[in-house]
Amino acid sequence: MMAIVGRPMINVLMRGVVTCASRVANAIRLRGLPSHRRRVRRSRAVLRELRAMRGEAVAARAFGYLRQVDPLVYEEVVLSALEDAGAFILRSRRYSGDGGIDGRCWLPMRSWRLHAVQIKRYESAVAPSHVAALGQLVAARRWAGGLFVHCGRTGPQSYAAMRDARVMLISGDTLLRLLIDRQLPNAADRIPRPRGRCRRTCPSPESPTR
Repeated sequence: MMAIVGRPMINVLMRGVVTCASRVANAIRLRGLPSHRRRVRRSRAVLRELRAMRGEAVAARAFGYLRQVDPLVYEEVVLSALEDAGAFILRSRRYSGDGGIDGRCWLPMRSWRLHAVQIKRYESAVAPSHVAALGQLVAARRWAGGLFVHCGRTGPQSYAAMRDARVMLISGDTLLRLLIDRQLPNAADRIPRPRGRCRRTCPSPESPTR
């Protein structure tokens, strides 16, 4: 079967199956939470807008658009993007608590152990204490790792904190690939090389929302 269909097609089919299963599971999980489900629907509309962008300075326009999105919808945008990329996600039923975790996910064909997802927006640089706290929570709960998603700058202290924890960074180019191209981060994104700007010309960091 694999020889006939080909591995790329099998991967596409697998991603579709996982995405559908994740959507069904979360629809059940969020029963009785109409405002939460409304934000999930809105997040998918935001992703359609982002993926329709063409022309110059896509990154600047994409991040500028995200700055206008409701903070809670922004969290759902990231989770919906992970779902579209083939992750099986568990959306949190509340927008606070659980150690600051905004969701959890499995990454099929990589690890079927849970990953924590934490989504932040900053006025300037990432707070290294937030990265370290996520790493400590991952270790305490024996999760496979953590996905730290943000739109700000990552300073050297935060990179150092990631080296001591099972935390993967999703920002800049990596975040755009997730949101627009439906690409999950890979192992190389766990401790990325510090750079002043992403290749798609990321705008200045946005104001804090959490």
